[in-house]
Amino acid sequence: MSFTYPFPRPALTTDAVVICTEDQSILLIERKKEPFKGNWAFPGGFVDEYEAIKDACVRELEEETSLSLSTSDAHFIGVFGKEGRDPRGWTVSVVYLFEVTQDKKSKVAPGSDSVAVRWFPLAQLPDLAFDHKEIIAEAITRK
Repeated sequence: MSFTYPFPRPALTTDAVVICTEDQSILLIERKKEPFKGNWAFPGGFVDEYEAIKDACVRELEEETSLSLSTSDAHFIGVFGKEGRDPRGWTVSVVYLFEVTQDKKSKVAPGSDSVAVRWFPLAQLPDLAFDHKEIIAEAITRK
């Protein structure tokens, strides 16, 4: 069935904010592709058609970092879709927070869309892609 609507439709993405509670560090990926190739960002990506958003978040997290977590570990942070957050066009991201312990830190490795993965102290963040700096601030206030 084909539908035509007189209004634009956004792309739907999801992002994982993964924080180690013991040392207050955050997991970031170095992006392999444009936009923001070479910049640091959250693990995340596009939601497949009819895929549950939490499932997509956990899938993208594992694909990009090798870190396998459960949807039950995901805590809703918010929905972000302001104009200009993604140079590819109108993109809306559903963001989840995952809190992990020190033992999970050694289990990460680069994956499909990441050149590198690294834990950064929350107090010493690099320049971030997209609107991820704003999202971190929101995640910390909701923790």
